[in-house]
Amino acid sequence: AGRLAAALGRTDRAAARLDEAARARRWGTAPGRAQGWYALALSHRLAGDDRAAARALRRGLAVLDSHRASLGATELRAHSGAYGQELAAEGLDIAVRSGAPARVLAWAERWRASAVRTRAALPPADPDLFAALTELRLVSSLLEDTLLAGRPAHALRGRQARLEQHIRDLSRRVPGGGAVASPPGVSTLAGRLGPRVLVELVAHGERLRAVLVRDGRATLHDLGPLAEAANRARLLRFGLRRLGTTGDPAGVPAGGAHAAAALARQLFAPLRRHLGDRPLVVVPIGALHAVPWSGLPSCAGRSVTAAPSATAWLVADRRDAPDGPPVLAAGPRLPAAQTEVRQLAGVLPGARVFTGADATAGALTAALDGAALAHIAAHGTFRADNPLFSRLELADGPLLAYELERLPRPPGCVVLSACDSGLSGVRPGDEVMGFTAVLLARGARCLVATVLPVPAEPTTALMLDLHRRMRQGARPARALADAQAAFVATGDGAGLATAAAFVCFGAG
Repeated sequence: AGRLAAALGRTDRAAARLDEAARARRWGTAPGRAQGWYALALSHRLAGDDRAAARALRRGLAVLDSHRASLGATELRAHSGAYGQELAAEGLDIAVRSGAPARVLAWAERWRASAVRTRAALPPADPDLFAALTELRLVSSLLEDTLLAGRPAHALRGRQARLEQHIRDLSRRVPGGGAVASPPGVSTLAGRLGPRVLVELVAHGERLRAVLVRDGRATLHDLGPLAEAANRARLLRFGLRRLGTTGDPAGVPAGGAHAAAALARQLFAPLRRHLGDRPLVVVPIGALHAVPWSGLPSCAGRSVTAAPSATAWLVADRRDAPDGPPVLAAGPRLPAAQTEVRQLAGVLPGARVFTGADATAGALTAALDGAALAHIAAHGTFRADNPLFSRLELADGPLLAYELERLPRPPGCVVLSACDSGLSGVRPGDEVMGFTAVLLARGARCLVATVLPVPAEPTTALMLDLHRRMRQGARPARALADAQAAFVATGDGAGLATAAAFVCFGAG
């Protein structure tokens, strides 16, 4: 009522209603108290006191941070981002109107990907959850075989849905983790970035903006309409998907190449003089989380790392990677995966290799604990309805993102050469859900994965080159960029699409 009155110009009535709503900040549930602080902030803005409004918004977000820290389940923490969306957007608006890049960065980070910034507590050993996951793996395998044989699968689908709901219910028992990491200042980021440039994309109303951090200095840039960037990203993905299927650049709609050039111009042309040829750390928003960055002319051959937030990147970059032996695994019904893993074993001496019947979910998760590097070549499926049920197909059935949450010490670097393994579900507050979020929250430094389907044979050659370069000491993002550039120079249209599909996430 207060917001409607303000929109109608009835200032006195708006102030009265907002002050009434602000009383909720003193009692009740955390979301209700946060809404009370939001109402107080709106009242202050109505009176022209943006400084007091920003203080009220910070208090409201602090209430929600405490609430979020009490939630153990990743799904609950990710969905709780909806409660702070209005507060964070209001604070961001204050910061943008002030024209101070450091303030914009602080507000953009304050509610961005908070679930990833909270290192989740290790779920306790739960025999009921273990049994449910094991049964789901069996049911999923039976369902796959039934569908391939062309037999009716209604009963198995129903059983699978009931098991998934049971697993979601059990996972919510996990106790809360530690406090949410505080957003870093520009000087803290600069101390870790070195020659790299951070580009944090920000949605401000219908405009797309960027905060750029380079050499200890932050600048704020307007990148144009947000809807145009999202549409160009969609067209780029469509064009590359079509190219990967046909292998013939002439068969790709002209809109694909045009979208790549147009998206590159929109995102990077206003930043060109700040970027040079430096490595990039990109913090996307919304639909731009699925951008195949090396498919943009401005990023081809450049070291690019995508991160859920600047805070998550900083936390990951500070981590010491485990030093256990490398782990290589190949899933079933993918002959090229067996070849890929055997050839990689020659590049990575001492690696633990899991192929055929040995590549089970239990054996692989046990081996992943404490490994310095892991490479999994398997069929992958991204589940948009619940990204934590995204899966990698192994000998005894699917390995779920839910199960990777149970790793005490995930590998320092994980490479997934499966289709769509780098896709994430994006929730309010730019919360990401999927393999990327789970592995980074659990403690991995980086993940190299795909945001598009990839053909098996070209992928093997690209992965071999990637691992050779990392073995020689190149950081994952640099090794991936060089391997992609070399692959594109010698490949066809399918090779171009295959190379562009891989993205380095985290702190590469």
